Amino acid sequence: MSIREFRIFPPERIATEFPWIIWAVGWLAFLKAFIWLAYEPVASENILRLMAYKNIINIIPLVLLGVGIWNLRKWAVWGILIVAIGNIIFFIFNQQALNTVIVHSEVRLYTTILSGITLLCNGPIGDLLILCALPGMLKYAKQ
Repeated sequence: MSIREFRIFPPERIATEFPWIIWAVGWLAFLKAFIWLAYEPVASENILRLMAYKNIINIIPLVLLGVGIWNLRKWAVWGILIVAIGNIIFFIFNQQALNTVIVHSEVRLYTTILSGITLLCNGPIGDLLILCALPGMLKYAKQ
């Protein structure tokens, strides 16, 4: 695959024979890059600033790695692994930051559903899923 064949949204990712694990992790990378813009967590100013720095630093790498994964690049698989491990370490050492990923609502159903989504897309659950998907991604990655 040459640089000319490297596309932001490769059309083959929509084909039914395209590996679903590659498709899913590519989208998860995009969601992890931008979902933090869609909600406003309740936390102290210091924790919010720390999370903002973490998320801003992650935007460009996650978008590039998501595109690289869709283009079946091994460097993108290893890169997303490094980002996922870094995020897990971040949440281990900054456990208060995990509270910013959980959505607080007066309606328990909304809290459960929205917290599940944000934990998957912006929290350690999504990072753990990326670690679990590593063998599948390496199986299909070409370069």
